[in-house]
Amino acid sequence: MPMKVVRFLDVLGLCLLACWVLSQPASADWQATSGPPGGYIRSIIADEETAYAATGGGGILATDDGGDSWSFRNVGLSSHDLKSLATLGDTVFVASDENVFRSMDHGLTWEACGTEMEGKYTKTLLAQDGLLFAGTYLYGVFRSADRGDSWQAVSNGLPAKYIYWLASDGVYLYAGTYLDGMFRSNDNGGSWSPANNGLGELNIMAIISFEDRLYASTLWSGVFVSENHGEQWAPLETNIPSVKGFASLDGDLYAGSFGQGVYKSTDSGHTWNTVNSGLAETNLWSIGTDGMSLFAGVTSGHIYRSTNQGGNWTLSCDDPFRSSIGAMATSESKLVAASHGTGLFLSVNGGATWDRASSVWTVEIRAVTADGPLILAGTDMLGVFRSVNDGGSFSQSNTGLTSDWIQAFTFCGDAVFAGSRDEGIFLSTNHGVSWSPRNAGLGSVNINALVSNGTRVFAGTADSGMVRSEDLGASWVAVNSGLPTNHITASIMSDGRLLAGTASDGVFASLDHGDSWVSENEGLPPQTHIRSLASNESFLFAGTNAGEVFFRSGLEVRWLSLECPFPETPVLSLWPSGDYLYAGLSGGGVWKVLLSEIAEVGDEEGSPVASLALGQNHPNPFNSSTAITLFLEAPGRLELSVFDAGGRVVRQLLMGEWSAGEHRVLWDGTNDQGLALPSGTYFCSLRTGRGQESRGMLLLR
Repeated sequence: MPMKVVRFLDVLGLCLLACWVLSQPASADWQATSGPPGGYIRSIIADEETAYAATGGGGILATDDGGDSWSFRNVGLSSHDLKSLATLGDTVFVASDENVFRSMDHGLTWEACGTEMEGKYTKTLLAQDGLLFAGTYLYGVFRSADRGDSWQAVSNGLPAKYIYWLASDGVYLYAGTYLDGMFRSNDNGGSWSPANNGLGELNIMAIISFEDRLYASTLWSGVFVSENHGEQWAPLETNIPSVKGFASLDGDLYAGSFGQGVYKSTDSGHTWNTVNSGLAETNLWSIGTDGMSLFAGVTSGHIYRSTNQGGNWTLSCDDPFRSSIGAMATSESKLVAASHGTGLFLSVNGGATWDRASSVWTVEIRAVTADGPLILAGTDMLGVFRSVNDGGSFSQSNTGLTSDWIQAFTFCGDAVFAGSRDEGIFLSTNHGVSWSPRNAGLGSVNINALVSNGTRVFAGTADSGMVRSEDLGASWVAVNSGLPTNHITASIMSDGRLLAGTASDGVFASLDHGDSWVSENEGLPPQTHIRSLASNESFLFAGTNAGEVFFRSGLEVRWLSLECPFPETPVLSLWPSGDYLYAGLSGGGVWKVLLSEIAEVGDEEGSPVASLALGQNHPNPFNSSTAITLFLEAPGRLELSVFDAGGRVVRQLLMGEWSAGEHRVLWDGTNDQGLALPSGTYFCSLRTGRGQESRGMLLLR
């Protein structure tokens, strides 16, 4: 073989080897924290072979032996915060906070149902006469005639935001709602009408039709019964508090109570007695049957079984599992974790132990932020909870809010912004005590991400891309030039650069406050679904829907992959704090890895960057303009910025790839908006991926 060909093949082989090495995950010693724990068995159902339990944060538990043993079956589930189960023929369906999933192999594998339910929080499912119905938060009721392949909205006459329970008595469909009471339909959801006569409360928790009577439990007022398809309701003769679900077995009716355990009626619901022998936990969240046994699901995540119609109970499943952590923050002394389905948690020791914030008395936390002792938590049904004593206690703080679903926060100076799922953006100028809407020009009311550079605020939306405000939210403009998608999932600011994560196109960056965007996906898999972005002074971090964590220095082009022990588990949140990078997982709690390990990996595997030398500006002091000289020994990426005495970036002078040699840059004493800066001390900072140099400059007007 000719020598030139051999050398070419050698070089090609080395290049391919280098590409392969760069594509391999870098080793990292991830550690699981002690939680936070999962819990809340929300629904129990069975087909001919298998019983299933939907958990709050842990996914699906299943048993094929009548409850003697249980195991998690989560393959294909992108959300582990599950709500309701239904069976239709040989298919089992589960509702989640993100979609409806189905399994045709007894839960061994799952797939998303159609596209219409993607991104919709589905609370309740009902299979009836070959049709499947799904009740959602904020989007009404949907119906599928093809086992979930496609869905049609069927909410005419149903204005309620929160569909909590669906049921049928063979004549009507019933939709029990939070805040708006009961609705019914006699045309498979084609039209709905209220059915609230006699109901003492409009917060419906569970419904069952049993022997020509319809039962509906409420949040605070006990159970109501109707004998005429919901035309008129009356309180149940026996006061059963806080019923979370009903079940029937062998002609008897059962009610699962939060706080009082299991109630049983043997006379068509006229009289009731508790049947709690052996039931060590009485905070029930669900009750179900496989046709032979009863199962009771409790808040701890345990499942109890009775094989003798409630005569006595034994612990059937106590497998521990962790919660789904969608957001994190660091307060004055605590790591704060917001879970999808099990509440708000605090840790004073980096996750070695976690404490539930009991005064946040809802389990669905969608966002959290902190500034010293101030902590704000956004929920999906109860608005904002606020603490001013580092999480010691919380109280609701919703004055001025027109949305109960808050899923993003950011600080901008002394102001704080809150992004909602259904009503856009709100501003507070008093640390979250009260709020006012800020939606002029917004274009979307579904806000997934908020971020600020101290003067501007950026909002990433679910359907309209990025928008920007330069006047504290008084007006917004779309800034989407170069963005290929309108679905923004995450956003951060890093050294004056704005980054946006997308649902199918990876990461994009803007160096001009959103006016234009460029792809920054080198090293990421194609069509990466970004679930989380984070940064510190050294690195950018990205978490994906496939359970991957990537990182890079702020000035490097290529993302490097960290080896993770949680494949196919969506990384819902990332948070660098102290010595660690924390990762919040769907169904996996919080994990952590030392930042020093990531730095070592970056040193070993990062791309070459320029050696740097920054000279003193001249003249100094200066009045109108000054020259800044820098020298690069080799070509590479760099960033040259001007900071004020408070550490804020006021002018970005250079960013990108530069050739080797000496470069001279003029600065005219203005900021990025072209406005003259006042007299004072400023700092010129030159950064590459391997170092930073700064020089002080004195501006005299």
